[in-house]
Amino acid sequence: MAEAKAETKAEAKTETKTETAVKESATSRRGLSAVAALMVGLAVGASVGIVAGGALLASVRSAPSAGPAAGFHDEGVSPRPVLTSVEAVHTIDALVVNPADTEATRFLMATLVVVADRQAVVDQLKERDAEAREVVLRALGSKTVAELSDLAKRDELKEELRQALLGVVDAGRILRIHLPQFVIQ
Repeated sequence: MAEAKAETKAEAKTETKTETAVKESATSRRGLSAVAALMVGLAVGASVGIVAGGALLASVRSAPSAGPAAGFHDEGVSPRPVLTSVEAVHTIDALVVNPADTEATRFLMATLVVVADRQAVVDQLKERDAEAREVVLRALGSKTVAELSDLAKRDELKEELRQALLGVVDAGRILRIHLPQFVIQ
């Protein structure tokens, strides 16, 4: 009889240990899946923030400055020239192109912000969006990955893009090109 009680107690302890192990395993899996879901959410949120923030930052940074804040004097630093006319901004986003000599194994994803001297230029770029995209994609697609990656040549690339877009507009000037998103994969 004493042996039967000892066996019953041993079986109860074994069942309790098994139940505890199952509960701990389920809890750790739930915790792990919650962490994974959190990481995916953070990654998606950061990606959206980078894309939206880049375009917003480019438009804010390209706006004419109002000059230094009251009481602030910075000797030796010349302020950015402010045009007397109002600058107009147009964004060409979601550009994806295969650079030259990559046999479609690499791609460039870019967003262009075009700063013009008047709203009429922006209106023409909007009306001729397909043509504007085509000239930009042709110019970017003619460059190799090495040429696109070279930061020293980035201003030359912007000037080439500016010249290409001037062929799309009839009147007005394109003042600057900004590249808030420029990702090579």
